[in-house]
Amino acid sequence: MNRENRGVPSETLQRIRDRTDLVDLISSYVTLTKAGQNFKGLCPFHSEKSPSFSVSPARQMFYCFGCSVGGDAFTFLMKQEGLEFMEAVRELSQRAGIPLPERSDRSGKPTSALPRQRYFQIYDAAAAWYHRNLVEAPEGARARDYLLQRGITQESWKTFQLGYAPDEWHGVGKWLERQGMQPEELVKAGLAVRKEQTEGTRVSIYDRFRHRVIFPICDVRGQVLAFGGRTMDTDTTAKYLNSPETDLFFKGRSLYGLPQARISATTAGCFYLVEGYFDVIALHQYGMTNVVAPLGTALTSDHVQMLHRLVPSAFLLFDGDAAGVGAALRTLDLFMNSGVEVRVVLFPQGEDPDSFIRTQGVQAFRALEAKAPTLLDFAITCILDKTKQNSIQDRIKRADEILAILQKTKNPIEKDEYLKILSERLGIRPEMLRKRMSTLRATGSSGKPSTTKSEQPAVQVVPKGKVEERDLMVLLLQGRLETVYLDQLEEEKFAVGLYQHIVRRMHAHRDAAGRIDLDALRGELMDDPALGAAVSHLCVWDLYLEDAVEYVQGCLRTLERNWLNRALEEVTARLKTADRDGRHEEVDRLNAEQNALTGKKASLMRSWMNESGMMKNF
Repeated sequence: MNRENRGVPSETLQRIRDRTDLVDLISSYVTLTKAGQNFKGLCPFHSEKSPSFSVSPARQMFYCFGCSVGGDAFTFLMKQEGLEFMEAVRELSQRAGIPLPERSDRSGKPTSALPRQRYFQIYDAAAAWYHRNLVEAPEGARARDYLLQRGITQESWKTFQLGYAPDEWHGVGKWLERQGMQPEELVKAGLAVRKEQTEGTRVSIYDRFRHRVIFPICDVRGQVLAFGGRTMDTDTTAKYLNSPETDLFFKGRSLYGLPQARISATTAGCFYLVEGYFDVIALHQYGMTNVVAPLGTALTSDHVQMLHRLVPSAFLLFDGDAAGVGAALRTLDLFMNSGVEVRVVLFPQGEDPDSFIRTQGVQAFRALEAKAPTLLDFAITCILDKTKQNSIQDRIKRADEILAILQKTKNPIEKDEYLKILSERLGIRPEMLRKRMSTLRATGSSGKPSTTKSEQPAVQVVPKGKVEERDLMVLLLQGRLETVYLDQLEEEKFAVGLYQHIVRRMHAHRDAAGRIDLDALRGELMDDPALGAAVSHLCVWDLYLEDAVEYVQGCLRTLERNWLNRALEEVTARLKTADRDGRHEEVDRLNAEQNALTGKKASLMRSWMNESGMMKNF
């Protein structure tokens, strides 16, 4: 999960965390009950019957012991609402009343964009005005008739806040100016267009949307970010017109209908993806509310990431013509290994989701849905269906096309099953196909050696075993470890890489008196996507101790003993190798190192025997 902070100082992020009551935030989505020092409830991220979701108000962390999802307030809002990190930061900063620093462009100069809240004020006011024009104004009669003829009910006008922009040059502009908005603000918000006159410097501003049905475009929480306008005239060149992109609105990151679809989609575990505004609304009216559409553009990787944050699967709904088939095939690379299971529903020739659902009904749609192939199956079938079986060259060409697809999948079982199908359909032996695929993988489609992107760092988990190391980290991150013991936490003495990293960062957050800034430490660790779940797990871990001092001292002894044993094993192995190779100087040095470690081990054993009055298992 991307947590790029785009220049927000870590101190600001920590202030937002400090001002956010995590229990209060999560309680607006999940019913929580007190359980000792923590709160528990049913996890909102997976289905469960008994609560395994734990929230620590003291550490401002949450963790689910069922699905291993955990983090801070930012993580929760990102997961629950499907937000990017900066969107979650903005949301929580507003709740906390903490202003974010002014954004700058790459040259370091402040941008000329409107403040975020001002954008929202303008958009909300414009959406309300457009909607009133559709519902009440006499000039909206044609738009009302048009929508009714398209089968869009008045209930949907309200649900999607549809509107109408009159055939005027200064309609919304004049109205917004009367509400205190400045003309230049409307230009920056994309509602007005500036036109410079050829004579002199006079500038005129006019409405971007005129004589169009208006579709508000919202973020996942329902906040209006932009508008789409649909003409009602058949002779207009631009049938659809969208707001220009701003600091808040990006077409490649927005999906129409998302706020209306989010809850039902997370419940159903899937989204339906269609191509247009009317498809979204039509399916919604027939009870299929988990439907969204891109804004006149192809799907992007940002869209796929957004879907993956919210649901495990999706259905692509396309027209049954060549353009629809091509659109489905173009999404293959985006969804490959994305974590989203995708199936393709193709409608009969000449039909789209809107027309099909109206003429054939929901039951007919469900029949198509039940037969929907996976996207990979669909792509391979499309290629195989084009194969000229009596042409050896064409069969080789089609085989290469499919092998180029299969080499991208990370699922070996899926790959092997499709190779069998390919062998049967093309009459090429499986071993020849595997050999050919390895050649394609080595050279790539261009004939040049292929390069792969570096793998994302693996998400850390709390490992089993090493109980003493784990419990020391639990006590450290929960603020239960006395300062006197911190010096004994040395990075090299831990065997687990996660704990080594925590200890290293802990020492970086100590002051002159040796105390830790725990909030800063936890905040830094949480800002690393690979560490967040494991750190939150440790922060909410229930560790009850009757005698904390004795237990900590025992953990430190075990930590020291294990480190000495590992060090001795390593030195002994190196000593044997050096002795075998005849490296006499290194043998002498390693002998001295081995003797020092053995002496230290014996000394520690004697001191511990004196303290405890008994022989420890050393």
